[in-house]
Order: sequence, then C-alpha cells, then structure tokens
Amino acid sequence: MIVYLAIPLTLVIYFFAQWIYKKTALAIFNPILLCIGMLITIMMVFGFKLEEYEQGTTILTRLLEPAVIALAFPLYQQFVHVKAKIVPILIACSAGVIIGLVVTVFVAISFSAPPEIVASAAPKAVTMPIAMAISETIGGIPAISAIMVIMVGIFGNVCAPFLLKHLRIHTPEAQGLAIGAGSHVIGTSKAMELSHTHGAFSTTALLISGVLTSIIAPMLYPYLLSCML
Repeated sequence: MIVYLAIPLTLVIYFFAQWIYKKTALAIFNPILLCIGMLITIMMVFGFKLEEYEQGTTILTRLLEPAVIALAFPLYQQFVHVKAKIVPILIACSAGVIIGLVVTVFVAISFSAPPEIVASAAPKAVTMPIAMAISETIGGIPAISAIMVIMVGIFGNVCAPFLLKHLRIHTPEAQGLAIGAGSHVIGTSKAMELSHTHGAFSTTALLISGVLTSIIAPMLYPYLLSCML
C-alpha cells in the first residue's frame, strides 16, 4: 500500500512541517528535519517497508537532479558579483575542503572508527551523488556517506544562521560561502531563504567545493590515514 501512498504522504507531511515552521519560526522545527522524523515514525508504527517507500517515490528522486540545476539560477542573477570575487572564493573553498577533510578524518580516528567509516565520513560536506562516488573510490560505504551528507545538511540548514551570527560573520557573501561549503544543497536551500546574494554565493561554494573535493579527497585521504593511524 505504501507504494501508492508514498508521494501523497510525503507531500502532505512536508507541507504540514512547513506550516509548523512558519507558525513557530523556531530552527528546531526545520521542515526537512520534521518531515524525516514524521515519515520514519509513520513507517515504524505501520510497519511499512523502506524498499516499497523508495519505489513509490521514484519520481521525486528523479527530480533531485533538475532541482540541483535550478540552484544555479540565483548564481546567474548575481554572476557579476561572484565573478569579481572569484579568486578569494576559490581560496576560501579550497581551504574549507582541505580543513574539512583533515578535521573529519582526525575526529573519526580519535573515536577509533574503522577505516571504512572514516572513508565514508570524509566527503560528508558535498552533495550526495558526489559524496557517494568519492566514498566508494577511497574505500568507504556509499550508503553511510549518504546518511552523513543528510545529517550535515540538516545541521547546517538549522544551525548555520545562528552560528554565523554569534561568530560575527555578517556579510551575505561570507555567510553564503560558509553555508554552501559546509552543508551543500540542504544548507543552500536555507541560504536562498535569506537573500538572493546568500543563495548565489552558497551555490557557488556548493559547486566549487564539490569539484575540489572530488579532486583533492582521493589524493589527500590516503596520506591523512597513513599519518594519523
């Protein structure tokens, strides 16, 4: 039954979660977080199978790719401003990718995580298709990488505005870059709510960080692993 109810159920729950978020304006009631929580609860209570739910939401899954492409629209609108700052953007994204990999590997190894978990966590800050491909290349488990990508994205979506405010990072360009580089597509959706400038720079960081991570991670990861183990 869930095969036929999957899309209507997902849409109803998501719009309900959006309504709660707009009424409360509390970050903890983020629509994505609420939607995931309610869907998991419903599936556990009624005993629905994940495979059947995935089968029923195939159409929504296929819409992910054009949805990611649509994120380039605010980049197009702000292209002149982005182009004028492309050098510091490239430097910031490169630093973010390298520092993110080093810190992630260090923390995972510090908690005695096995190598496959460390490799799965390494590409956590880029969009899911790229993260899963990188994870497989460096010996990780793509499914675990996908979960970590979602968790990081939700954390950035919920917490990024609060953290940036208290870190006294106020310029829309810097905020957008930080959100896009740290929490990929899910974070970028939050940046778009803030302003077109936030969205454009977040999209730029998302794209550049994805490309840089796919190049840097396979080269840097074995070296980090050998140094830290």
